[in-house]
Amino acid sequence: MELTIWLSFVGTVIILAITPGPSVLLASANSMKYGRGKTIGTIAGDLTANLCQIILATIGLATIVVHSGELFQVIKWCGVAYLVYMGITKIITKPEIALSTEVKEDRDFSKLFLEGFLMSASNPKAIVFFAALFPLFLNQAHAIIPQIAILAVTFLTIDGLTLFTYATFAEKLKSYLENQEKVHLQNRIVGGLLILSGVMLSLVKRTGH
Repeated sequence: MELTIWLSFVGTVIILAITPGPSVLLASANSMKYGRGKTIGTIAGDLTANLCQIILATIGLATIVVHSGELFQVIKWCGVAYLVYMGITKIITKPEIALSTEVKEDRDFSKLFLEGFLMSASNPKAIVFFAALFPLFLNQAHAIIPQIAILAVTFLTIDGLTLFTYATFAEKLKSYLENQEKVHLQNRIVGGLLILSGVMLSLVKRTGH
């Protein structure tokens, strides 16, 4: 995988990861309830679910690459459109945030792991997301599986570090995360960056064919 393509992927994932979403809010809330150490269980559950979703998406992508290069190109352009769509959605949609920090019964690692896993696994759009995003950074001239493995490890690493960072500073970030106007402003900025990323990626792919 070319370094420039990988760096483009890193930039896109960072933009997506820093946006406060259900997983960020869950990790932050659990950090305030049970402490940062135990929140590692929540993060591990979330990343495990993401890995399962990536594997399911990869099976479909590998099959498509083998049987239809043209269809793979169509999926790449659908990925660009999906990136732009996500950007527009973040710009026009106001977040509804409920960050509950009410202390409940103490939970062990397995319960927090399951909670994080179910939070991420219950999102059926995740497989569509991975199936749409990954093809933008794949080169059909090279083996697909190693490239997907690099993208998967990169995504999980960035996502995990982002969740851990939110969990670490959860108490300080509480007032920010509960301020819908501030979160909406961040989402508008992130939405604009996602649209820009989609446009730039579409131009790169055009010149590459």
